[in-house]
Amino acid sequence: MAPPDDPQDHDSDPNWQARTQVIRPLDRAERPPGGSDCLVVIYTRDGRGPLGRRIGLDESMTELSLGRDPSNGLVLDFESVSRHHARLERKPDGWWVIDKNSTNGTYVNDEFRRESILNNGDRIKIGDVILKYLTGTDLEAEFMTTISQMVVTDGLTQAHNKRHLVERLGSYLALSLRHGRPLALIMFDIDHFKKVNDTYGHLAGDHVLKEVAGLVRARVRQDEVFARYGGEEFALLLPETDLRGAMTVASDVRQLVAGNIFTFENHKIPVTISLGVAQWTSMIRTTEEFIRAADAKLYQAKREGRNRVVA
Repeated sequence: MAPPDDPQDHDSDPNWQARTQVIRPLDRAERPPGGSDCLVVIYTRDGRGPLGRRIGLDESMTELSLGRDPSNGLVLDFESVSRHHARLERKPDGWWVIDKNSTNGTYVNDEFRRESILNNGDRIKIGDVILKYLTGTDLEAEFMTTISQMVVTDGLTQAHNKRHLVERLGSYLALSLRHGRPLALIMFDIDHFKKVNDTYGHLAGDHVLKEVAGLVRARVRQDEVFARYGGEEFALLLPETDLRGAMTVASDVRQLVAGNIFTFENHKIPVTISLGVAQWTSMIRTTEEFIRAADAKLYQAKREGRNRVVA
């Protein structure tokens, strides 16, 4: 991650990943009947709160209010959430989410919506919280699938999380140690990301993170691993790839981001990334050593002016 003495790019919370990967679904006794539609809390910015919680929408319910005020049916105690932010309303054609003129808006699948009917799997963003709507005949299976995805996936960007990256890196590293197969790792982060948040707000920062992740995911091959490592830092693990090949990938990713127009609420946001590339050698024996090697190159890229690749 960015060096601690770089306030423009460092995510100030060193425990970010440890908190966001802790998922505790409700005990079975706490769950609503299996046939009820439900919401699942799949992301909160700082990892606090009810990650993995299931909120039943049974047939007796016609409305559920959401907001920071304690009077709401679902209380979301986050500064980015309005006191009376939104409500879910059951209509003849299904559940709808309706924004209640909130400060930061209500988003369905990353699109701002004053009101929208909900379909199975839709993601509802309320300030710094993301909820997933589930419906169907086998809701228990849907719920367990969602929880399983949360264990390996970052809820905001839909990239893999640090936990999954470290596990896969360990597996690939073992193959390289045993058979001498090529392996490369790219670490990159968003330049001046703190400035983006300070200038345009955290919701704009979330938008940038999601769009950067979407651009990179679109070019990742099936055997490669793309993950959010923490805050604004990402990793791309490239099996069967030498340093030259990884440099080509990193250059393509840098150009992809630099050439994209990032727009949030009619504001164009300049976004670039800095990338560090490391190739496995027989001197690298652990995942931590490999990550440190790529991170060192990332720091160098930032010291040399950002928006560049260093290997």
